[in-house]
Amino acid sequence: MSAVGSLLTLAGVIVGAVLSYVFARMGESRRERWALGREWRERRLQIYGAYLADVKRIRMLAQRIAADVGLDDQAPSLSRADGVDLLDEADMARGNTFELLALIASQDLVKAAGALNDAVWDLEWFARGRLDDTDIEGWHSRMRNYFQALNVFHKHARHELGVTGELSPREAQGSPRVRYERERQTRNQQGNPSAIPEAPSAPAGGRVPE
Repeated sequence: MSAVGSLLTLAGVIVGAVLSYVFARMGESRRERWALGREWRERRLQIYGAYLADVKRIRMLAQRIAADVGLDDQAPSLSRADGVDLLDEADMARGNTFELLALIASQDLVKAAGALNDAVWDLEWFARGRLDDTDIEGWHSRMRNYFQALNVFHKHARHELGVTGELSPREAQGSPRVRYERERQTRNQQGNPSAIPEAPSAPAGGRVPE
């Protein structure tokens, strides 16, 4: 074999080894990026879920206290005296998880979380007696604001987590009492076709989904 042929063979071996090394490193780098991305998604999911759980706890405590003072007729009542300390604990937990969220979330999601904080804060003020205990419509208006803020947060969180599909928005639903009254009026109308049903007086907030 000539010297030129030997050099070409050697060059081919070297080039093949280099290409094999480069492709192997590229594959390893892709695997590392994929594993890191998966780890971050799981971490985000844990923090976002913990934050939402803390927000929900405040909402449920506020709603139970609101039920005790006559603002809400959906939740089991909890006296204000017994509930204030629980609200303090829940609010501290929410503050901690929000700070973790703010470290890793996008600007849009942090902004949505801030709006959700404001919405649940309004409910908390009603529960603490800092707003009018007789303003039932005001309470239900704040509940509607809460669910609107919650839906916006879900939208941005799903985008960051790469969740596909349509968002199922959360909203207050009619209480069993309202549904019963509507069904009873329908039965009465069927029994007396000349009767004109009247719309039942339903609380503006309605039932709160879990």
